[in-house]
Amino acid sequence: MQAPERLRRIWAGESAVPAYGPRVAEVFDEPEGYRFDLFGPEETARDTAALKRDAADPELRPLWIEPGIGVDPEQLWLIGSLGADLPIALDFRTAPPRVLFLGADGWRVVAEDFDALWERLTAGQ
Repeated sequence: MQAPERLRRIWAGESAVPAYGPRVAEVFDEPEGYRFDLFGPEETARDTAALKRDAADPELRPLWIEPGIGVDPEQLWLIGSLGADLPIALDFRTAPPRVLFLGADGWRVVAEDFDALWERLTAGQ
């Protein structure tokens, strides 16, 4: 699995990351005020590994893996969050990987790929 080109360029410092605002609230269908935090490669690796550990624990698995559309932890990268327990992920079960968000109602698709997410977040800027 390889990071999408645009994500690699952001990690290289070639793009600013929007943090707050109505676009973030609209894209993730959450109230305004949540901070969009895009992880770097090290955070992505660390948090994805933690999710895989949680998925192996029968008590934690239902909290992280099954709600909403569900995820396969072996096909997922956590790439950001809107806060504690509100992760944003790339789902490599599709090509290109779609973007998922774990909100109160479970995992849901927020964009068909990372480019589409980025276009929605930065529209009008």
